[in-house]
Amino acid sequence: NPPPPFITSTLQQEANTKLGFSAKKTMSIAQKLYEGVEIGGESEGLITYMRTDSFNLANIAVESIRQLIPKIFGPEYLNNTIRRFKQKSKTAQEAHEAIRPTDIYRTPESLKSHLTPDQYKLYDLIWRRTIATQMSPAVEERISVDIAGGEHYLFRAHGLNLIFPGFKKVFLEDKAREAKSKKETESLPPLNKNQALTLVNLVPEQHFTKPPPRYTEASLVKALEEYGIGRPSTYATIISVLQERDYVTMENRRFVPQEIGMVVHKLLKEHFPQYVDYQFTARIEEELDSIARGEISWKQVVRNFWEPFIELIKKKSVEIKKSDILNEPTNEQCPKCGKPLVNRLGPYSRFLACSGYPKCRFIKSNGVTPLEDKDNKTNEICEKCGLPLVIKRGRFGNFLGCSGYPDCNFTKPLLGEAKNQTMVSEERCEKCGEFLVIKKNRYGKFFLSCPNYPKCNYAKSIKKNHSKESGE
Repeated sequence: NPPPPFITSTLQQEANTKLGFSAKKTMSIAQKLYEGVEIGGESEGLITYMRTDSFNLANIAVESIRQLIPKIFGPEYLNNTIRRFKQKSKTAQEAHEAIRPTDIYRTPESLKSHLTPDQYKLYDLIWRRTIATQMSPAVEERISVDIAGGEHYLFRAHGLNLIFPGFKKVFLEDKAREAKSKKETESLPPLNKNQALTLVNLVPEQHFTKPPPRYTEASLVKALEEYGIGRPSTYATIISVLQERDYVTMENRRFVPQEIGMVVHKLLKEHFPQYVDYQFTARIEEELDSIARGEISWKQVVRNFWEPFIELIKKKSVEIKKSDILNEPTNEQCPKCGKPLVNRLGPYSRFLACSGYPKCRFIKSNGVTPLEDKDNKTNEICEKCGLPLVIKRGRFGNFLGCSGYPDCNFTKPLLGEAKNQTMVSEERCEKCGEFLVIKKNRYGKFFLSCPNYPKCNYAKSIKKNHSKESGE
């Protein structure tokens, strides 16, 4: 049977999987299609409201879909009865229709000249999904064949023969789907019982248990929906906040947690477990729905949440120290004062610093997060130790640094950068460990400042001999 029409979560998942769109981009394009596109001198809304958790379709829309299917595909592709879909989620509000074209007769091809390429792709996805809901089921024949390899070995082959395409006729098989189910969809040749087969090739394969894959935007939206976290209107915002705050990064279209994200997660789990529990979110959503239905007073719901919450905030403000969160103890001793070194979290990486700060300002790299990329080695040689220089990243651009760091801390500007490229010094910030940059104040004097400003406001006056070494 065909899948149900799109709701917000499934539209975001499908657009991410098939089109590579982020949830934020999908909702932005859908908003434009909903608000209207200029057609024939007038603005025409092409889809229904895109923030919804309902599978319902208006009766007039269903009638139009069922009239169009025989004209395009033939009468055999129309389902015998009107197909309806039910939402299984308990938290679904179902205040709006499912996402569908406002006029099913506006085919993607007829609108192509009026839409941008991305708008066309998303509209095409919605149009096909909507028309498939009233098409007949696909008829498939699944085949399994046991092949004896002598007396001691048994091999098994699976195949799938499509007898009647049904609703699948409206979908274009994309490469991702073909690659995912390649083994299952390959048809087997005609075979007879006890037929002798010729061995062409034997490929031994060994499989190991793998951990669950990292979340993609599609799978994360699905998880948010399953756990009852957020609403259709907030899925894209939740994902954007995770990225904007550097809690996660995207690698090969998958989310990878960052140090700052893991620190925040640890803090919340240890000190505010009741508020980051999945059941808490689901309970609050149910109470908000009860308020909307007029069953309970909003004042009582807010009071029950706020009073214990603000008391816990006051308590933890006294108990929790910032240094306890950002610093991790180590077994190393400070070479300057003998106090223990701590593994301190900076805005972009961890570094080792003396626990006696600010009396002792010793810092050094912990060697865990290298600043240079192995592929970024240059042909230039360090003027101090003779090792190759590598291209390093600073907040205001790239610069050259010695590959022998931390034993050698030589740096120099990267030639070929813009004339206004910020100069990077050889000194490191005493608060966060980043290389200090050379800036000019309004009086024309140079000073050293942390590149992570305003997150880190460390600054110091520049030494007279420093400008000579830096070429200033």
